[in-house]
Amino acid sequence: MHLTWKFIGIVGTLGLVAGIIASLLGLGAGIIVVPVLSYMWDKTCATPQKLAQGTALALMLPMAIAGCLRYHFGGEPGNWRLALLIATYALVASVIVAGLPLLLARAIGYQDGIFHVSWETAAVMSVTAVIGVVWLGAPLANALPTLTLRYVFATVLLIIGVTMMGWHTAVYHLFMGGPTR
Repeated sequence: MHLTWKFIGIVGTLGLVAGIIASLLGLGAGIIVVPVLSYMWDKTCATPQKLAQGTALALMLPMAIAGCLRYHFGGEPGNWRLALLIATYALVASVIVAGLPLLLARAIGYQDGIFHVSWETAAVMSVTAVIGVVWLGAPLANALPTLTLRYVFATVLLIIGVTMMGWHTAVYHLFMGGPTR
């Protein structure tokens, strides 16, 4: 996997969208990240689903730290110093928390679980996802009324559920009232 400007742009945008949705609704970013990465790597990787899932899990730590801190300190969208401090802390803490066990694993000769993560992709997505969490998703969630958040959450879950079932299956069952024979 080569880091080109096009790849960085796609993965960066994916991280930003995942960060916004995850922090806005409290959903895991893997709902968005895993299908997109799996599709992107389908032709170029032997195990695209495993690589997508591992990479999404590597993305989870910086987003979770940034989201928790942003919600803890409130939704003051004008406090850019605090947002920058939270984003920096989340990325540094993630490198330390995730990096030290990996170094230890390599030192003792364990290699199996390390190869199902695209660290380059996770690094690019972590930066943009943390930006999405700290500057956009969490402040927007704090600004919106609870009922609006519930409606948005329900709509996103409905779209995800219908997509996972397959659009054609859901539409058929909706209008025809039952399974095909």
